Amino acid sequence: MMKIAITGGSGFIGTHLVNLLKKEHDILILDRTPSKIHDVDFIECDLLESEKISNALENTDIVIHLAAAVGVKLTEENPLHTLNLNIQGTQNILESSKKNNVKKIIFASSSEIYGEAVHVPIKETDPPMPITNYGVSKITGEEYVKAFSKISSMKYSILRFFNAYGPGQSSSFVMSEFVSKAVSNKPITIHGSGEQLRAFCHIHDIVNGINLCLSNGDNQIFNIGNNKEPITIFDLAKNIKSITESDSEITFLPFENTERKRTSEIMKRIPDIQKAHDILGYNPQISLNEGIKSIFK
Repeated sequence: MMKIAITGGSGFIGTHLVNLLKKEHDILILDRTPSKIHDVDFIECDLLESEKISNALENTDIVIHLAAAVGVKLTEENPLHTLNLNIQGTQNILESSKKNNVKKIIFASSSEIYGEAVHVPIKETDPPMPITNYGVSKITGEEYVKAFSKISSMKYSILRFFNAYGPGQSSSFVMSEFVSKAVSNKPITIHGSGEQLRAFCHIHDIVNGINLCLSNGDNQIFNIGNNKEPITIFDLAKNIKSITESDSEITFLPFENTERKRTSEIMKRIPDIQKAHDILGYNPQISLNEGIKSIFK
């Protein structure tokens, strides 16, 4: 049993991860929002409260750093807040981890760091070309993680998540929004033409990828996603309509009328997960249709 601190442990990924890890480890959640899980330790904490973080991480073995400003509306409309919270917050976590001799940090990065990738599927060795504030903050966070590892004995795993979805996700994300609209027979609105290509990864597989890094994958970067069933956003809407037996109308909204303008919309995002498979034994299990059904059951 290890003591594991999870920043953002009350969020979507965090909640599923805590439920998985609490069976075998001593879990501490650091979050601004109280957790719905009541049989683990919780400290209300902001990423910018460095002293509070440092005190909280005493005797911690591993830190899983999930907390960040997320969501298109928040990150695009509040660029300075996004950059400050995600970058300075990560630096605070790292400094506190170093001070408390934390053995390893697992850093939640994002496929956003690749921007419009040169190659598809995207490999970890492909160049980062972020085109959003969020993407910039995440690649900067990665560099901080690697730099701190060089000046301390702290190991790391950097995980670049690709389109996580599942039960409990905010309706501001495309999968949960489409399912919510479909089961209510409300119009499903697609931003742009719907030709954006995505590879969605169920939260069960996401948290399994994190779990595999607790004892493996030291000082490595991994794509964590599911590349088996890439789908366009338009086909996703049609698929969700079929599965939910919905009467929803599919409508289209021009990019210029959305929070994310066309200049920051990535058209193709599919991961190459061979490295995670070879080193971690990572192998996503949940099919797209199975995953969609899990949201509205």
